[in-house]
Amino acid sequence: MKATAKTTTTAQTHEQETIPQIGIDLIVILSALIGTWAVACLIGGISQYGIVGMITGWFSAVMGG
Repeated sequence: MKATAKTTTTAQTHEQETIPQIGIDLIVILSALIGTWAVACLIGGISQYGIVGMITGWFSAVMGG
């Protein structure tokens, strides 16, 4: 009689798929936090300097003036 060995890789495959998914989820969460912070800073700048002041300040920063 021949003995055959049967191996299952279901648990290993699931573990290999979970690790990259956690990394992608972390990147999405951090991106959302950074985006929220950027919008909050933009709203704060507009409320303090106005839209025209923000635009002129941006041009001044880019053109070196």
